[in-house]
Amino acid sequence: MEHDYSLFVENLKGRRYDEALREQVLSEAFHQCGYSDCLRYTLESMVEIDPSYAYKVYANSRRIHENIAKVLKKKGYDADYRYQGALKTYSNIRLYGDVEIIVIKKNVSEKPHTDMQILAKDLLDVLSKDPTLKSVDYSDKTRIRVIAQKPTCEIDVLPSMWINSAEYVKTRNEIYKGIAEFDFAKKKVKKYLPFLNIARINARDQHTNGNLKAMSRLLKSLRADAVDRIHLRDSEINAILYNIPEADLTVPANKVLSLLPTVAKMLDKLESDAAYFNQMLSPSEKDRVFGGRPDKQKELQKLNAQLKKLISDLKADLDSQGKTLNSEIEYLPTP
Repeated sequence: MEHDYSLFVENLKGRRYDEALREQVLSEAFHQCGYSDCLRYTLESMVEIDPSYAYKVYANSRRIHENIAKVLKKKGYDADYRYQGALKTYSNIRLYGDVEIIVIKKNVSEKPHTDMQILAKDLLDVLSKDPTLKSVDYSDKTRIRVIAQKPTCEIDVLPSMWINSAEYVKTRNEIYKGIAEFDFAKKKVKKYLPFLNIARINARDQHTNGNLKAMSRLLKSLRADAVDRIHLRDSEINAILYNIPEADLTVPANKVLSLLPTVAKMLDKLESDAAYFNQMLSPSEKDRVFGGRPDKQKELQKLNAQLKKLISDLKADLDSQGKTLNSEIEYLPTP
């Protein structure tokens, strides 16, 4: 075996730990299927976490949001607040997480970089004084990452500003509104349409029998369990999967393992085809996912290596049972 699946299973259990119940929340199939750790890890990683846990994360997020809004209003800010992140697509791999609060400054001056630096500083000041937060980290100089408690969960706070797309100007439908994300460490600005991206990921997942998000959860699990940290954001992983033709992701639930080579093939293409890597669009089709970020190619290589090791291990495991990745494998994840 390429991976240590007993360790992977323990990691999976840790991500599914319910603090109130003091136990792991795993599907009935995980306990009853009788499969190897390799197969159990793969299939359970794809399972959607009960949405009821998202409400507890949103309660924490709402409290943080309201505290920020109260302080910023006193400082004279006119701001909007929105949410994005894995919980908005229910593709999260942790029981409690992940969500991002977007703090959007309105009435930005002719020096938006300066405005965003001041906003980030003010947000950092507010969050650092919040006694309910376990930690506050702004090391990446793009978003502020906090660890909230009761339940313990990771919440990002993103200072941003509105970008009005042509579609929004025409329709006034907020789904077409964009935001600008400032990376002060690398002195770059990313403009994108988060709400349209979220809507299209959710729609594509419905059209593919839930397989897009199943693959997303698996890739995020492999990312989380990699010894060598993989620097790919959730939105980037979702965009990769969105760019796989819909028909290629549409299989019955009991043949979901057959999709793994398809995903590996897409990662191969991103590794080997520089033009495709640079031009691949987000679900909104308005911005490039990796354009201008050659450093991301190495991260894709690391994720692909993790996936290929998993495929190799699954093939060996299934071969011993007279099965293949294309065989029907039943896994009914009733909580």
